[in-house]
Amino acid sequence: MEKIDSFKIDHLRLKQGLYISRIDKVGYEYLTTFDIRMKKPYDVDDSVMTTGSIHAIEHLGSMFLRNDELWKNKIIYFGPMGCRTGFYLIVEGNVDTETILPLIERTFDYIAEYEGEIPGCSPKECGNYIDMDLNEAKRDAAIYYNVIIDGKKYNFNYPKPKESKKN
Repeated sequence: MEKIDSFKIDHLRLKQGLYISRIDKVGYEYLTTFDIRMKKPYDVDDSVMTTGSIHAIEHLGSMFLRNDELWKNKIIYFGPMGCRTGFYLIVEGNVDTETILPLIERTFDYIAEYEGEIPGCSPKECGNYIDMDLNEAKRDAAIYYNVIIDGKKYNFNYPKPKESKKN
């Protein structure tokens, strides 16, 4: 079986940031998948997110993104990575990181400052509403927000895998 592109990324060199993961053409339209990398993989000083944080960010982020006046009709999907280091955002169109960055900033600022009940946090609305931690979500969102607003820390290209030396 052929290895998928996301497994070809050198995660040992991957930093926190915002990356274009892939651009797909579906019919006449493009879909852009963004890698919202909130945690640096394998960083001993920065552990992966807890499931409670991820779940709360997923609910808050999904609600915010699908209600954003500029983007709500272009949001296809927002959801967590299984490795618990970030999220994927899929939007309609061939969109670059500079264009999507203001939306990402607004989203994570909203989550970092959120007060109140988490939307969809009930047994009727969610399959595991108990596993949400708003305080951890706000902390993780605030850390990521500070990373992305500091232009020196985010970049727009995945690190290239190191060349293997052939004998």
